[in-house]
Amino acid sequence: MDATVEVVSGKATMENKDTKSNERVGLSFWRKLGYGMGEAGTQFSWTMISSYLTIYYTNIVGLTPLVISAIMLIARIWDAINDPMFGSIAENTRSKWGRFRPYILFGAPVLSLCTCLTFLNLNLPGVWKILWCAISYILCGMAYTAVSISVGSLANSITTVNKERVALNSFKGAMGSVAGILMGAITMPMILFFGNGDANSERGYLGATIVFSLIAIPCLFTCVFSTKEVVSGGVKGSSEKQNVVKNLWISFRTVIKDKNTAMLLLGMLLFLTGVFGRLGIMAYYFFNVFENPALIAAGGTALQIGMLVPNFYIPYLAQKIDKKVLCCISCMLEALCCVGFFFAGEAKAVVPMVIVSFLYGAVNFAGIATFSLIGEVIDDIWLKTGNRADGMIYSVISFSTKLGNAIGGAIGIIILGAVGFVANAQLSADVVTKMNAVINFGPALMFLLAIIPFAMIKMTNAIGIENEAKVLAILNENK
Repeated sequence: MDATVEVVSGKATMENKDTKSNERVGLSFWRKLGYGMGEAGTQFSWTMISSYLTIYYTNIVGLTPLVISAIMLIARIWDAINDPMFGSIAENTRSKWGRFRPYILFGAPVLSLCTCLTFLNLNLPGVWKILWCAISYILCGMAYTAVSISVGSLANSITTVNKERVALNSFKGAMGSVAGILMGAITMPMILFFGNGDANSERGYLGATIVFSLIAIPCLFTCVFSTKEVVSGGVKGSSEKQNVVKNLWISFRTVIKDKNTAMLLLGMLLFLTGVFGRLGIMAYYFFNVFENPALIAAGGTALQIGMLVPNFYIPYLAQKIDKKVLCCISCMLEALCCVGFFFAGEAKAVVPMVIVSFLYGAVNFAGIATFSLIGEVIDDIWLKTGNRADGMIYSVISFSTKLGNAIGGAIGIIILGAVGFVANAQLSADVVTKMNAVINFGPALMFLLAIIPFAMIKMTNAIGIENEAKVLAILNENK
């Protein structure tokens, strides 16, 4: 069923646009798996950016930490405009493919191309090289916005049943982890292969990026063709001629006025700053602390295998424990793992590092809990206001992802420079210890701070179930 919420006399009602009902039935395994392939596709494209771009910029392109930080700051300023604008456009899109699937279909090849261009080191003089890096990175971020927001929002357009949304997000997380396991195991070997054994070869990074970008496209196409959107949304009165600016303002106002959304987004920003901040400078942990880049494969693979684990137990826990509580627990455990990483690095203990990497992934369930919680918040706003701002909310989440990536990575690389890091130079033991502390204790602090806004969220499982019943009742009334 294609349905939109309207507000009549302060009450939510549903306008049907075809004859099928949104039945309280489970989605098929293949539909869930197909949806999860969308996350695998974004992982294949974006992981090279989130995990390797900073070290690529310093060790290969030759940019200084200050220049890298400036590029990321400019990109985030643009994202603050672009992400909500795209979210509003997507949630109000009307097409035979639905609201979000067209952007995955046509955005997939664009994202892959832009990712490759970001790792293309052109032989340009000074300022022009910096300009090229900035433009290619910003374009890649825009393409990622279109695809990732659409994949994330799609779960709440496929079904209105909260249990099924949790399952969809678990499949999404599982497939993302499988892609991550593969990338963690073979990315550095591929860089070494294409770079003829040189870990700092521009050909190595570009070759690996091209391979992963080509894999991403069929993954994203699978997501498009194996799913079907049954819930429409956007600004109420959607049958009227669309006004992009007006819809953008209405969606944005709807989101910022909701306290649950505000706390959720702040918690996500802090959490993702920790996650992506560590990812952005994690390569230095292996290059400089362990002095063995090949260990990236072992640590990365253990991490991704660990990240696969929560997808099996969170669907059960999410029915028993409020999702905001799960977010808080995950943040605490992630912080403890960061402490373990520090001591493993100080001892150059490979086996403990691999074990902590697995545990770090195994307790990283805040993401699944949060994305499941987002669906409940969207429904709550929808029932209260008549505006289904799912695209807007996911656009802000996407912005939080990139902002967390930029803040963590930019601040991390600046602090690394402040404590004595110099690219391609011999570093003292004292500098390496300080780098180890920056790489691990910084993210730990962010995880602990994220607990505060997560704990302030008012949405509970009980409220979510009550809202689900209201939505299904409205759907049944309008069969």
